[in-house]
Amino acid sequence: MRTFDYSRAASPAQAFSTASGQGQRFYLAGGTTLLDLVKLDVMQPEQLVDINHLALKQVESLPDGRLRIGALVSNTDLASH
Repeated sequence: MRTFDYSRAASPAQAFSTASGQGQRFYLAGGTTLLDLVKLDVMQPEQLVDINHLALKQVESLPDGRLRIGALVSNTDLASH
């Protein structure tokens, strides 16, 4: 497995600015699929930005009937909404 930088974003804005540089940068959120792909050398990130702890797990119903789905909402939570 290759080496990479790891950072834990304090806010969505910081996550975006951290990952907006040059090179292969990925968000670490939810399951472990990304880490499995890194271990298999399928994905080769230079940096992983962890957003798992951010408040992005909500599903919000909008007045016009649409949904605003947070970046960390699971498929199970979305299906039950």
